[in-house]
Amino acid sequence: MIYLDNSATSFPKPEEVYLFMDHFYRSKGVNPGRSGFDAAIATEEMVASTRKMLTQLFNGTNSNRLTFSYNATDSLNLILNGLLEKDDHVVTTMLEHNSVLRRCIILH
Repeated sequence: MIYLDNSATSFPKPEEVYLFMDHFYRSKGVNPGRSGFDAAIATEEMVASTRKMLTQLFNGTNSNRLTFSYNATDSLNLILNGLLEKDDHVVTTMLEHNSVLRRCIILH
């Protein structure tokens, strides 16, 4: 198969990703921090550890400020909704991700 839309899905993924996610969903695929049972606690510890590693990778100082999101659109909307106000001036191009362009049009 030849797949040319990698920007949308990152398909195909490396085999290691499939193996890790299969193991994760079979052993820790519960809501982290939602309850006090062992699997929820173990999953929350994994999320907290990942948050700390990513904070260090990005030279952050507080892992509690690192936020996970669903995808690029969700991330960009979180940032733009948190920073921009109506009639703010934004410089971008038509090559920008469409979630940025849509948000800028709404604010205009």
